[in-house]
Amino acid sequence: MLNHFDPSDPATATRETWTVGGAVFAVGAIARPIEHDDACGDATACWEQGQRLYLALADGLGHGEFARVAALAALASVQQHPPAPLPTVFAQCDQDIRETRGVALGIAIIDPVAQTATFCGVGNIRVLLLGERPRHFSCSYGIVGAGFKNLIVETMPFAPGDLLILASDGIMEQFMAPELHPDQLWSASGLAEAILAEWSIATDDASVLVCQALPR
Repeated sequence: MLNHFDPSDPATATRETWTVGGAVFAVGAIARPIEHDDACGDATACWEQGQRLYLALADGLGHGEFARVAALAALASVQQHPPAPLPTVFAQCDQDIRETRGVALGIAIIDPVAQTATFCGVGNIRVLLLGERPRHFSCSYGIVGAGFKNLIVETMPFAPGDLLILASDGIMEQFMAPELHPDQLWSASGLAEAILAEWSIATDDASVLVCQALPR
């Protein structure tokens, strides 16, 4: 089942807590279209597969309905195949969405047993991991649906309390998360909204997807 984070859909907007492999994760997302447009070309998804948590963010080229169709097609593709190495997932998606505009795409896999986050991306997807120190994942050049090369797959520690943030290029590249105090109550969707409110660019679609490994 495709799990999009659509704030207008109560069935998905309230799904913030995921229990995978005995670990608990808080996940939230927000997306908004460019000014004066109703359709947002950014889309996000989260799902469990093989005792791992998958996070994906797709940014359809351009804006409007055709960009949204491309983004949703990409998210459908990456979820309909059995678990596979990320380069294989990207190659299949590249073929599946050839009839669309194409997308920038980032996929993160959270392994609760190994306590790691593995990421692969194509295009301008910004990815920040906040743990002992801030760390950034890299993306390869190209367009999923129109070809790419030299995929980069990176794995970093992702311990309880760490925070992973994916954002489209509608969010400024130097974005940071709001400072979170240990005794401060917050929701994952609220954090995504705060990042979008502070760092989004009015002349582009914008989206943010966040995941925190909650202390056990």
